[in-house]
Amino acid sequence: MSGFERETFSEPGLGLIAVTTMKTSKAVIFDMDGVLADTEPIYMGITRDLFAHFGVTLPSEQLFAYVGIPASRMWSEIRSRFELRQPLSELIRLEKDRQLRDLTDRKQIPEIPGVRQLLGELTWMGTPMAVASSSSPEIVELILSKLAIRHLFAEAVSGRDVAQGKPAPDIFLKAAAALGVEPQNCIVIEDSPPGLAGAKRAGMVCIGFANPNSGKQDLTGADLILNDFSPESRLKVKGLVSDSSFS
Repeated sequence: MSGFERETFSEPGLGLIAVTTMKTSKAVIFDMDGVLADTEPIYMGITRDLFAHFGVTLPSEQLFAYVGIPASRMWSEIRSRFELRQPLSELIRLEKDRQLRDLTDRKQIPEIPGVRQLLGELTWMGTPMAVASSSSPEIVELILSKLAIRHLFAEAVSGRDVAQGKPAPDIFLKAAAALGVEPQNCIVIEDSPPGLAGAKRAGMVCIGFANPNSGKQDLTGADLILNDFSPESRLKVKGLVSDSSFS
């Protein structure tokens, strides 16, 4: 006997999973867009269409700089810079409505290759997991449900659930509190500088995920940078979860 029992369940896309009745002392907090779901190209297309509608022209590198931050901050800056007359609340609503409509109409949400396997392996290890996303709660629940992975997360925190979005640490601290895990025992996986900064400000270990579809993001300062979720990369994540040298 190994000293603990395992429960087994079948999960579509994940196969048969054995879940330990013990929990690891470390938790993993995932960003959603660009880490779990490859949705940044979808959002970029919607944002570009809205910019064109309002006569806003922005180079790609400047547009990608808004990856990972709350929509309120992006539209506040765009509204001021280009002297848009529409109320900030209307601009945010227009973008969210188009995102929801687009994502709802899709039969499938594109997922990041290998991340489903990572979730299954962390579940097997008994690792508490949460999502911390700048997206609205409606979009968070929609994407996680369409990917059929919502049940793997004990908590899903959205940008609307905290007073200050990324790069403030609030969203990560709220996720850690919900998991009942101290911040220093949390590992965050992020694909953007605001998310990375927020995780580090929360006192957490941060893995930078270099997703080319999220643009060329500066992940300097991450404790580890991954280019994919291949078996080798997943082994590195699990190594951090099992590592007792940080706490």
